[in-house]
Amino acid sequence: MSPQVASKIMAVDGVPEAQQLDFELEPPSPDGAAELKRRIDAALAAAQRFEARKQARRPERAARPLSPLSPDSPESASNEPSDGEAATREAALSVSAFFAQVKSALQGAFPDEIWIIGEIRDFRERKGHRYIELADEATTAERGAGAQLEVACWARDWPRVKKQLDEAGVSLEAGRVVRVRGKVSVWEGGSKIRFTLTEIDIESLLGGIAATRRRLLAALEQEGLLDANRRLALSPVPLRIGLVTSPDSEGHHDFVGQLERSGFAFSLRLEPTLVQGSGAPAQIAAAISRLHTFDIDLAVVVRGGGSRSDLAAFDSEPVARAIAMAPFPVWTGVGHTGDRSVADEVAHLALITPTHCGEAVVARVCDYLDNIDARVGELVKIATAQIELASNSMHTTASTLRRIARNELDWKANDLITAKSKLGRCVTVLIEREQMELSSASSRVSTSARRLIAADEKDITRRRQVLRAYDPALQLERGWSLTSDEHGRLVRSIDDVAVGTRITTRLSDGKAESIIERMSPTDSSEEA
Repeated sequence: MSPQVASKIMAVDGVPEAQQLDFELEPPSPDGAAELKRRIDAALAAAQRFEARKQARRPERAARPLSPLSPDSPESASNEPSDGEAATREAALSVSAFFAQVKSALQGAFPDEIWIIGEIRDFRERKGHRYIELADEATTAERGAGAQLEVACWARDWPRVKKQLDEAGVSLEAGRVVRVRGKVSVWEGGSKIRFTLTEIDIESLLGGIAATRRRLLAALEQEGLLDANRRLALSPVPLRIGLVTSPDSEGHHDFVGQLERSGFAFSLRLEPTLVQGSGAPAQIAAAISRLHTFDIDLAVVVRGGGSRSDLAAFDSEPVARAIAMAPFPVWTGVGHTGDRSVADEVAHLALITPTHCGEAVVARVCDYLDNIDARVGELVKIATAQIELASNSMHTTASTLRRIARNELDWKANDLITAKSKLGRCVTVLIEREQMELSSASSRVSTSARRLIAADEKDITRRRQVLRAYDPALQLERGWSLTSDEHGRLVRSIDDVAVGTRITTRLSDGKAESIIERMSPTDSSEEA
């Protein structure tokens, strides 16, 4: 059989089957929204050609079931149109008739459900229904151009589709390429062709996500960013922590709870962000960037609870690059057992849950303290061993020194005894000799002393006479006086006092106190 099949769009009352519309359509194929639009346009064109042939073959006065008004109706009986006007009016369709033919054409072109493949441009929910804007996969520059198809999944069908997505651990997000199955229809209220979704090719979606993930990892590796964060040195005591998560979430409480229960003085900087949804990637990347302005030892990105499909944000390129290019180590705790996101691949360390992240941070600080304790213990052991060794050596040395000292003392004692004997004999001889010399010297000293004493007495008498001549008391008796200031200093010049100074004058028979009222220097003529 030919790959093309003949499809009849509709049967019109009173028209033989041989005169009905027939056209060639290719069998349905998953070539995307553009292919679907092309085939719908072909079906509409065939419907128009069929209507034109039918109107040309219809008798002039025949009944016109598709015309808005029949010339035989009471409304047109009083005003008979001309042949030209009748032909024009016969060719026009009412809106409802037009949509009836379009629906019939679509049902003929797509009698069964078909598969469509395309890129999700938008995904939204309204009144329990889900609406997907689907278009052909394109580059960033081409997005927004070309044909787009609205795919609707009704509220009654969504739970089944959602269950399939959750079991596979994926979600529908803008930018992902999906293959969907459903029915083609026309929404008259919106004048749109609509595709009603009944099934999603999960395997195809998983393959697309995996391919995107592989491309991102390959690009990061080529740029040297895949292990860039792992190459950063982590502080042995990471007490200054930057936390990127949704505030008051389960993951937030799990992580912070581990730090609080540890008893260590952690300093925590929280940067709030969404961790799932379409806006999460940009918010997570921005939160990590904001931590650049703070002096932290470690950044931790955590997410608690949720399904595998909620990890989509952590497979995104903005989050992966923000972690890879961070100037500080970044740990992640965003997944479940067996799940590993792109963020985990580029992180300094990937852990399963926020609780594990908190435990790992606390464990690192504990390990540091344990290491210090172990080193202190080793130092104590080494010091104790050195002290014991030194003590033993000191005891040995002391014993040796005591033995040597005793020997030396014994030798010196013998020497002293010998010296004492010799000294006794020598001292007796010396004493006798010195006594003889002392007796002779004593006689000489006695004679010399008497002569010296007599001479000194004469000298003293002479000096007394000289001193008496200079005795101040004698000078006072002669009429001289001594003047001193209030501090007892002797006044020798008018420069030593001033007007108002209290002075004391010493006379031969007493003292007189006075206050200087006037002073005048001695005239040179008076001195002469």
